Amino acid sequence: MKMHSSIRYSGADRPWLLLVHGMLTNARHWLPNRGGLGRHFNLVQVDLPGHGNSPPPAEVNSLTADSLIGGLDRIRTELGIGRWYVCGQSFGAGLTLNYARRYPDRVVAQAFTNARVVLRENDSPQERASRLSRLETLRREGVAALRREYFHPRFARRFRPDLRDMLCADAERIDMPTYTRILGEVMPSLSLRHVVDSAPKVPTLLVNGRHERAFQPFRAELAAIWPRMRIVDLDGGHSINIENPEGFNAALIDFFTGHAIFAEGPNLA
Repeated sequence: MKMHSSIRYSGADRPWLLLVHGMLTNARHWLPNRGGLGRHFNLVQVDLPGHGNSPPPAEVNSLTADSLIGGLDRIRTELGIGRWYVCGQSFGAGLTLNYARRYPDRVVAQAFTNARVVLRENDSPQERASRLSRLETLRREGVAALRREYFHPRFARRFRPDLRDMLCADAERIDMPTYTRILGEVMPSLSLRHVVDSAPKVPTLLVNGRHERAFQPFRAELAAIWPRMRIVDLDGGHSINIENPEGFNAALIDFFTGHAIFAEGPNLA
């Protein structure tokens, strides 16, 4: 799966960090973090298909978790990166956690933020009924229904107004068939709830926005089932990297530099 990626290159001596946003946003989700993280890492920021600068797939049914995970690794290969750090936000965390499980030899360490997708009980009758109802409404009402989605940036009251307005305008251009495909088929396949030995195979950090109440039971469960995972709790909500960029950047830099490697990638100077 081909995805647009934007590069912030700081130098051949810097390791590489992949940043994957969640649904209803794009690579500009990381604008508050680029300066701070860019002083320590070369950044690769992707746009999911149908979001930002990534076009929808030619055949929407080709969009699967496997194709997205493969697309992320294709970016690594094309850039000539041996190993990199990865970080996923919300739905993007579902992708990066599964990516690191599949390719642990290609990931030095990983971080992720609040992401119920990681332990969602997708096969319960209640969850299936809710998902089908949501999909039906989106297909029937289109962008009007998209604007009512829980994670639409217009509800992000802790965002800077200029960034919220920018991301709202971007959300208007999201490809609806791609979005409903991700929601209906890709997202359910990313849950690790019933995966045997689901614990991460690489050093892992959860940066938890403690004010998102709906995620805190998942945070507690993840702490219990993945005891080797490090957790940093910050003041902020679902999009903790935007709501508390200084705390988020500091947590990532501290954790990743604790698992330092020599730079493994091309010199793009």
